[in-house]
Amino acid sequence: MSSKSNTGDVDKEQDILELLRRQLQSVWDSDIATYRKTVAPDCSFFEWYIYPFRIDGLDFHMRELGVHREVLGGSPDPLEEPERVFEHEILQPRVQVYDKTAIVTYTFMVRAVLPDKVIHKSHNETRVFHNFGSDEEPDWKLVHCHKSPMATKDSLEVLRS
Repeated sequence: MSSKSNTGDVDKEQDILELLRRQLQSVWDSDIATYRKTVAPDCSFFEWYIYPFRIDGLDFHMRELGVHREVLGGSPDPLEEPERVFEHEILQPRVQVYDKTAIVTYTFMVRAVLPDKVIHKSHNETRVFHNFGSDEEPDWKLVHCHKSPMATKDSLEVLRS
């Protein structure tokens, strides 16, 4: 699941992966409190499918989280929309811990189950976390996220548009 880092601290690696899972789930759940608790205020992002340049700080993502659930879920009345299920998987995660910094690399896959089909979308991610606390009382937060497209028909259309 994760590779052995230079510290050999498998427990710390598992804690980082659990933090990553909570953070990603907070996006799906539009859980602003959890997202804010796990992301540094000055975090930087490269998200190729949203903006061609670096995104700094939380303001952009706070606005996105405010509308995320509605966009994914469609109508607030489930009787008006066909059933939809959105899931994600973290594939081939690797955690590298260097003192107060942790780097997590993985492939992120989203699966959309619609009434008439299943759609899969994937990209590669690197997330850098920093421990703002101590070893005894860690306070890991995301400080940088870089998302890279995979060479698929869909990603090439976005990159070439």
